Amino acid sequence: MLNGVFTIVCGLIITYYAVKKLITSSIFHYAWAAGFLIYGFEIVIRALGAPLLVAQLLYFAASILFVVGIWQLCKTKLVIVTFSMGIAFLFLSAGLFLWGIVSEGILQFISVTILFLFVAIAILQHRLLFGRSTDKLAIGWVLLYLTNLILSNLGWMQDAFAVTAKVIILIGILEYDFVIIADKAQARRYPAPEAGYGDEGGLKLLMSTENLNSALKEANWVKEKTSENVREGVETIIFAFQDVFPHKELRAIKWINPEKVSVYLFSSSAQKVKAEFIVLPMGLAQIGSTLFQATSQCQKTDKGCTVVFLHLSLLIQLFGAEAVYSMIVNKMGYLRENGINLYAVFYPTMHSDPSVVSLFNKLADESIKL
Repeated sequence: MLNGVFTIVCGLIITYYAVKKLITSSIFHYAWAAGFLIYGFEIVIRALGAPLLVAQLLYFAASILFVVGIWQLCKTKLVIVTFSMGIAFLFLSAGLFLWGIVSEGILQFISVTILFLFVAIAILQHRLLFGRSTDKLAIGWVLLYLTNLILSNLGWMQDAFAVTAKVIILIGILEYDFVIIADKAQARRYPAPEAGYGDEGGLKLLMSTENLNSALKEANWVKEKTSENVREGVETIIFAFQDVFPHKELRAIKWINPEKVSVYLFSSSAQKVKAEFIVLPMGLAQIGSTLFQATSQCQKTDKGCTVVFLHLSLLIQLFGAEAVYSMIVNKMGYLRENGINLYAVFYPTMHSDPSVVSLFNKLADESIKL
C-alpha cells in the first residue's frame, strides 16, 4: 500500500513541477506523470484485492505511457523498428501461451521484459548521444525492473527496493537538462551552406573588484549595454539573485525599454516587486530551466540576445563551484548555437580558493574588467 501511495505522489510531484514551470515540461513529463499515477493506483487496488484482470490492464496502460513518453524524445525510425519487433515478439509469446507451449510465468517474464526494453533502449540512445544526463533515470529504471522480476512477492523487501528505484527515477526526471538536450536535438535543422551563420554566443565574465554591496559599476555597465542592445534591436534578460542587486537599479534598467528588457528575480523573500519583475524561487535547477525558457524567443532571430547574471560569484557561494560550473557547461552548446551572450559578474576576491577563479576564467570566452 505504501509503495502505491508513494508512486502516486511521484506522479503528483512531476505534474506540479511541469505545471508550475519549475522544469522545462514536455510530453515526456506529462506522460510519465500520468504513468506514475496509474501505476500507483494499480498497486493500491491490487493490495486491496481488486480483480487481477483490472490490475493488469492498469499496469499495461501505465507501461504504455512510460513508453510513449520516452520514445517521444527519440528518432522516428528507431521507434518504428523497435516497437514493431517488440509487439511482434509479444504476440508470438501470447500465441505460444494459448497453444500451451509457454507457461504463464514465462509469458509474464517476456511481457515485463519487453516493456522494460522499450524504455531502456530509448534511455540508452540518450546516454550515447547526450552523456550523463540520463544516468539517474537509467539506474532507477533498471533497479525497478530487477525489483519486479527478482523480488516479486517478497513483501516489504520488494516495496523498499521499488520505492528506492522510484526516488532515483524521480530525481532523473526532474533534471531539466535531460529533456532540454533531447528536445533541441530533435528540433535541429541544418542551414544551407550559402545561408551563413549568426554570431556565436558564449560566456563572458565581468570581473569586478567591488564587493556585493557596491553595485554602481555593475549597474552603469548593464545600463550602457542595455541601451546599446535596444538601439540594435537585441533583447536583454537580467537574472538577479537573492536581492543583492538594488531593486531601484533593476527598475531603472527595465524601464530603458520594457518591451526589450526582462528582469528575473530569484529570491527567497521578495513579494511586493512581483508586479514589476518575474519573481521565482531561488534554486540552481530553476535558474537553469528559466535560462532556457527566457531565451526561447532568441532562437527565432539571428540577432541572439544578452543575458546578465547578477552575480555569478553569489551562485558559487550558495551552490558550490562544481554545481554552478556543471550547469553552465551543460548550457554552453545552447548558448553558442543560438547567439546568446551570457555576461556574468564575477568577484575574484570572494573566492579564497584560487582554483575556482582559474576554473571559470578558463571556461569563459572573454574577461571584461569593470
